[in-house]
Amino acid sequence: LDRGKTVHFSVTAAAQSGLREPEILRRPELIHGLRNLVQNAVDFARDRVWIDAHYSDSRLRILIVDDGPGYPSQVIGRIGDPFVRSRRDPRDLSRPGYEGMGLGLFIAKTLLERTGAELSFANSSDPFLATGGRPERSGAIVEVVWPLDRISAESGGPLGENQPLG
Repeated sequence: LDRGKTVHFSVTAAAQSGLREPEILRRPELIHGLRNLVQNAVDFARDRVWIDAHYSDSRLRILIVDDGPGYPSQVIGRIGDPFVRSRRDPRDLSRPGYEGMGLGLFIAKTLLERTGAELSFANSSDPFLATGGRPERSGAIVEVVWPLDRISAESGGPLGENQPLG
């Protein structure tokens, strides 16, 4: 949140009335995986990132969208594989010092899949549209979906240990 970008959060329930927000176990692989996906979105966003959570009685869906350039078309089908990257233009200053080998997304995807998640990666608009013709949410999209029974904590039970900051 301190990288100069605006991050919008929203949480919505399915149409069923009276549905409580799910309590999710605080698992390191879940936290690290989501943190990595959000960090990538923030790093590549022009100005904004949206994190939308939608839940029903059986699943949780998190959508992370940015307003950046999106994924390179030559790697879109292989995102999440190790060592998949596009060549970095040395004039690109959006992530100084970033060489990227695709390992961050591979690790995040692997960790989240171990918690029962299914992930998909896409671009939200045609990269050939002029900047003024693009929708507000014009960059990369990551969708993460879990069956709630894989990540839910018992209601009122412990969510996991708080980790020391440092």
